[in-house]
Amino acid sequence: MTPEMFNLSWWEVITVAALAGMVWNELRAIRKDLARLEAKQDKYNHLQERVARVEDSCASAHHRITEAHYANKN
Repeated sequence: MTPEMFNLSWWEVITVAALAGMVWNELRAIRKDLARLEAKQDKYNHLQERVARVEDSCASAHHRITEAHYANKN
């Protein structure tokens, strides 16, 4: 198949090919950005889990301290 079958000039074919290449590169960049953002989100989620565990531990410790404090007053 030649470009003449579609009534296209060589410049139009080259332009379409160049535009397709630019779109392909942009898609690759978007995929790379998504992968980077997913990694950051995973790191953030892991940090949130750690913070929740520390908060639970702290609440538990405060509860024990309060119980010990009021147990000594009786």
